Amino acid sequence: MKNELKKITDITINELLNKDVIMPSIYFEKFNKNAKNFDFEINDSSFEKELEKVLINDFDSIEQYMNTIEKNASLIKEAVEEAQVALLHKDIDTLSDIYNQMSKLEKEVVYLNRQLFVDDLTSSNNRKWIYNKFLNKNAQFKKNGICVLIDIRDYSYINSEYGALLANNLLIFINNFIKENLKEEKVDFKVARFFDSEFLIFIEDKKEKEVSDLIFNIKQLLKNTTLKSKAGLVIKADYKYSILKYKEKQDSKETFEQLFYLIKEE
Repeated sequence: MKNELKKITDITINELLNKDVIMPSIYFEKFNKNAKNFDFEINDSSFEKELEKVLINDFDSIEQYMNTIEKNASLIKEAVEEAQVALLHKDIDTLSDIYNQMSKLEKEVVYLNRQLFVDDLTSSNNRKWIYNKFLNKNAQFKKNGICVLIDIRDYSYINSEYGALLANNLLIFINNFIKENLKEEKVDFKVARFFDSEFLIFIEDKKEKEVSDLIFNIKQLLKNTTLKSKAGLVIKADYKYSILKYKEKQDSKETFEQLFYLIKEE
């Protein structure tokens, strides 16, 4: 149930991202509407408990991130004050210690960013990265580029028939396969896991026809790739993709919705 709840939450947030203010009543109205598409009983006690866990986990990760940033900001302030005194007295040892402290803080910030903005399964970027790093504060694109949506069509079937372990390994394989092939072609790109079985690829230095040919070739290679589990199970997944150009300051919500519409029509 947890995976389904996270998906409902993601869909709901995506629908509301362009609003300046999101009232709790509006959020839960949208959430309830989306939950009905997953055949959940909203008032069921087990549903409420699972939802509470999902929300608490998300808030905990954000709270931990903010608390550490606040702590690091205080340490930086202290380090600057100490550095000013050390410079006045030409205290090389103190300056060296301050440099080591700053290096340690830098590593902590990098680690925290990874915890918050990287998908813990595939190690690709996650949805938080898209809306907090890649897009501007109005959920608009910062530059012109091309967006590709890749969907594993039979992911749900593989997950239900063969289990989460094999399905998860498939996601990891897809993510690595896409990255390796794009790197071989010397493409400047970013990959993010959008939903359970969907990945978004952002490319800013190629023409649409070049990207289309490249993604088609990757799809064909994936289509002809057979995966085998340690238990001897052999699977060959099916994939769909859609491509759209986007412009600087264009609304991302419209682009993402159009990508999903196109992939359903394929």
